[in-house]
Amino acid sequence: MQRIRQLHPLTLGVLFGTFFSRLGTFITMPFFAIYMTTVLKFDPVDVGWVLSISAIASLVMSFIGGTLSDRYGRRAMMLAGTIGFAIVFIALAQVETFWAFFTLSALNGVCRSIFEPSARALISDTTDEANRLFVFNIRYAMINIAAAIGPGIALLLSAGNTSATFYITAFVYIVYGGMIGILFKRYPITETHGGKKVSFGATVRLLRTDIAFTLALAGIIFGVFGYSQFNSTLPQFLTETSLLEGGKTLYAILITINAITVLIVQYPIMKFGVKTSPLVSITTGIATVAVGLFIIGNVSSIWLMVVAMVIFTCGEVMMFTMTDILTDRFAKPELRGSYFGAMGLTSIGQSIGPIAGGHLLSLYGADRPLPIFGILAGLTLFGIPLLLLSQRIHRASTIEELEEPVKLSNDSQQNA
Repeated sequence: MQRIRQLHPLTLGVLFGTFFSRLGTFITMPFFAIYMTTVLKFDPVDVGWVLSISAIASLVMSFIGGTLSDRYGRRAMMLAGTIGFAIVFIALAQVETFWAFFTLSALNGVCRSIFEPSARALISDTTDEANRLFVFNIRYAMINIAAAIGPGIALLLSAGNTSATFYITAFVYIVYGGMIGILFKRYPITETHGGKKVSFGATVRLLRTDIAFTLALAGIIFGVFGYSQFNSTLPQFLTETSLLEGGKTLYAILITINAITVLIVQYPIMKFGVKTSPLVSITTGIATVAVGLFIIGNVSSIWLMVVAMVIFTCGEVMMFTMTDILTDRFAKPELRGSYFGAMGLTSIGQSIGPIAGGHLLSLYGADRPLPIFGILAGLTLFGIPLLLLSQRIHRASTIEELEEPVKLSNDSQQNA
């Protein structure tokens, strides 16, 4: 508690805002695919496209969102993001056609790319380096506490059968935006990068020059590809398969198990990541997510599905607990927003994943899960060699940086 009291009020605001905004999101979005399938009667490929376009839009905006955060400041971008989220969710409650959902899903991705890099960069700006891992893990815990509570509330509100929950999520974002405005007014900070003309090309250049970061990013994309099946292919499979009963209720239970598992394993996995390195933790996480997907493909009972979810979740924690820390360690202070924005390129995995899963579900049918989830698991594993190569290059560059001062010192002594 003492460490929490020492945090900047803006950091605390982001943490509490994260909890309530994600609670609103978990009341709605986990059942989004089910809502489109059962109420609107969209086929799996259409559902995949609606879910993917959000990630594609987020990908397109990933450079711009982070750079705008460095150029115009965290406050402006976070307010723009919360207002945009509120408008999108209000509109989602009123539309019924594929193209309307497609467009609004794209706008949702744009809002995410505007808001998320600024929120995470604000945490880095207002938190000393010694406490950043602690704060990023609190943020992750807040998200998963919301995930544990949200599905139960969603079932009580008949999420997946009604559009009313979209209004709840919109209201939460309106309150979050108001809170951000009040906190920035009451606790103003000097946004050292806000207003500076940071070039959009700087984000592209950092990917060309920081090869280790770029390779790590590419590896994480495959991990996110595997993780994206949790919110897209899995709920559709559970709703349509005859192998298991009560698909929607089972999915809500799995979401809760996912969140509770995160809360249980997050601290020991965080210690593992600190003891080894973020890259090692993320690499292990991708392998574990792939194992979880493969077990889902062999599902024959509810209990086996629960085991698969626990394994899958451990992999998720290994990946996402360390992603922010990995980015923060790679980032140069003057381009911190750009690095967090570039990490938005992981949306490539989020954008391709639901489409791939939807096509495989249409091709093999919901009663043949092994080829569906087996192929998805195999594709997820492609991230491992990229991360191993990133680790090798990063280690070599670190050794060079340590040796450079020694070399300069020796040169100076010789010249003297």
